[in-house]
Amino acid sequence: MVDTIQNKLRDMELVTQHLVQPDDLNYHNNLFGGKMLSWIDEGMAMYIMNKIRYTNIVTMSMDNVVFRSPARAGDIIQIYGKIVKYGKSSVTSRTLAITNNPQTGKMSTVIESDITYVCLGDNGKPTAYFRNFTPTT
Repeated sequence: MVDTIQNKLRDMELVTQHLVQPDDLNYHNNLFGGKMLSWIDEGMAMYIMNKIRYTNIVTMSMDNVVFRSPARAGDIIQIYGKIVKYGKSSVTSRTLAITNNPQTGKMSTVIESDITYVCLGDNGKPTAYFRNFTPTT
């Protein structure tokens, strides 16, 4: 499993990390799904803003969000990402969230998803920001 995760991470960047605390758990002592999605959306939005040098973005979609394994108190959630596609006003990122247990070294995929953000203009409507955009490496 670790080899598979390492292969997926090869061309991704670490976006953010969070330590799962007791207050983050649901009734069954697993990380609450809404908390996980919030961490992913916030972290990836900041990652995208930094990469494209534009901050007026909104989340359009989080595709194929499937919770593959639970996270528990003491696990470190690591969220990795990369940009996979530009549209006229949108940018799509691939996101991989994993648990990394510092005591055991065990890593597990929690969520792998594509997230699309849309650039808004001053009027609050989508703007063709990427028409004249040159990605940085």
